[in-house]
Amino acid sequence: MLDALIHINIAQTLFAAIIIVFTKRPLNITDKLLSVWLVFVMCFFILKLVHRGFQDQVDSDMIGRGAIIALSFPSFLYLYVKYLISGASKFKVFDLIHFLPFGFISIFIMFISYNYHEFHTLLYPDGQIGLALILFGIISISTFSTYGYLTFRLLNQYRKTVDNLYSFHNTNVSLKWMQTLVLIFYIYYALAIVFNGLSKLLEIDFRISNIMIPVYTFFIYVISFRGYVQPKLLNEKQEKKEPVESYQKSGLKKNDAIVYAKTISQLMEQEKLWLNPEVNLKEISQHTGIPQHYITQVLNEELNKNLYTFVNEFRANEVIRLFKEEKYKNWSITAVAFEAGFNSKSSFNTFFKKHTGKTPSEYRKNMMVA
Repeated sequence: MLDALIHINIAQTLFAAIIIVFTKRPLNITDKLLSVWLVFVMCFFILKLVHRGFQDQVDSDMIGRGAIIALSFPSFLYLYVKYLISGASKFKVFDLIHFLPFGFISIFIMFISYNYHEFHTLLYPDGQIGLALILFGIISISTFSTYGYLTFRLLNQYRKTVDNLYSFHNTNVSLKWMQTLVLIFYIYYALAIVFNGLSKLLEIDFRISNIMIPVYTFFIYVISFRGYVQPKLLNEKQEKKEPVESYQKSGLKKNDAIVYAKTISQLMEQEKLWLNPEVNLKEISQHTGIPQHYITQVLNEELNKNLYTFVNEFRANEVIRLFKEEKYKNWSITAVAFEAGFNSKSSFNTFFKKHTGKTPSEYRKNMMVA
């Protein structure tokens, strides 16, 4: 069963990498990163397959048959999230520094393997855990912990700014799929470390590969599919300070901010951009000629709102207006919401109640009674 899953994983990673590179357009830096990562995962499983098929002939331990390649996975995941959120179009050579742990261990193991033919005895001298294995363990745990923290921090920072960029929520914009996948990835590795440690301590014959391979099958499928359909995200350069402090350095004068606020509000009222379910910061900037970062600043400071709230207030008010019209009395609430520019039933229900203090059905019922 496990051998079959390994073959599936090898074929799936190769197929997904080829499909992404040759069919996805436009091909972004995140797509290229994902394709390279999938090739690394494929090599990981090839080594796994070689060991399972020739374990009597191949004198190596876990550290030499895939675990080294796995050490690159946290870096790939971090960089994928980083470039996805930043919207950057070119890879920065400096970011190769994130593969230093992987590179160091690779060179270290190759050097030892070349100079010491009894490699296994260095890992387990006299049947005990050796210094080389301890070093690998320390670097592995440090790498996974560090990049786990950095990846979650990036996603959390993005979650706080996404409502300044988009007027709608969906899984591609919110990156909920990525948050879930990252969580599963690191929970698995945390459990793998715990179970491996307990098996060594208690001298239990526990094979983590029995869990690892099915988990990777799921992981590869999800990240391949979601990565393929994931569009490039908008990018607004955010300072790491509080908004008020960062806006002080923007150069936008108070009088200009007031004019911009009126311009944006008039545009929404006259052209009804909110009827477009996917209107975003970039589109409003193109219509007004106002730079994106100024729009965000004006909405935050002059109107005390983010883009999501600003646009959806127009949509909620339109729903209320449509509720009053005879034409829409027999329409479902969801249909009316979509007519007003919402594209998600759950997002509409949540925002409408926050805006009016009542659920859409309660509001409509009260209108009919009145």
